[in-house]
Amino acid sequence: MQTNLERFRNAALVLAGSGSVKQRLALAFHGHLGTLAVDDLPRELRERFSALAAALHSTQRTGSLDSVSASVLKMSEAQACEHAQAIVLMFSSLHEAPPVVVASRPATLLRAVPDEPEIPAFLNRA
Repeated sequence: MQTNLERFRNAALVLAGSGSVKQRLALAFHGHLGTLAVDDLPRELRERFSALAAALHSTQRTGSLDSVSASVLKMSEAQACEHAQAIVLMFSSLHEAPPVVVASRPATLLRAVPDEPEIPAFLNRA
């Protein structure tokens, strides 16, 4: 079973491929994101993904075209680009590592020491 990160990564790879942006958007959603449950996503991505899914299901099935393909066909190139960019941004949000919290501790006191230790005069009688 694929993780959300893998699904979005694979969708981003499809979007970076060849073909028109509309074709790539439909393929990316069909192939990798269409079966994704919104509740499986982190809270900060749920609204954006819901908006994307709603836009890609905004048109009813027409003839041999399913809802996603029909919706993408009706979009302008600019709208399709915006949705493709949203997928890439969601992928990057999932890919970013959470901030690492370092436990605070008292700083170690350091003292300066010379590079070459001085030899005391009483030992330097050679």
